Amino acid sequence: MKKFILSVLCFIPLCSALDLTPQPGVSLNQYLGRWYEQARYENWFEEDMDGVYTDYTPREDSSSIEVNNYGITASGNFKQARGRAFSAGNGMLEVSFVWPYWWFRAPYRILYVDSQYQAALVSGDDAKYLWLLTRDKHPAPAVINKLKQEAQRRGFDTTKLRPTKQ
Repeated sequence: MKKFILSVLCFIPLCSALDLTPQPGVSLNQYLGRWYEQARYENWFEEDMDGVYTDYTPREDSSSIEVNNYGITASGNFKQARGRAFSAGNGMLEVSFVWPYWWFRAPYRILYVDSQYQAALVSGDDAKYLWLLTRDKHPAPAVINKLKQEAQRRGFDTTKLRPTKQ
């Protein structure tokens, strides 16, 4: 039993904890606009989709942000999902695509955004969701590599990323 406990204790430091802390000082006004998805963890709501991009637009009443997701399914059909995002503190949004139930919201964490707001790393509240986003539809490989390095630094398994064809 002592050997078992000792082996477990020795293994714990090898397990990297996931760092989901949003980047401090994120400006939602600078974050608004169009973002192209370059890679993601596969998920049920984007299954086999490519050409994915999102537009974030402030609502006239300033109560929330309009979110419009677009993509092309594996069968070639254009798909759109409309929703709203609500500020949840620094670098965090709560997003809902369920009208009229805007109270049903999913967490959206801006883990990293570069100083020019041209590249971003986004997750949910756990390791199930991860997105690499850029303003440029076809960014330089160095931009994607920087986002992957940031994801690895935060404990994400970048081998699970699925590239998004743009």
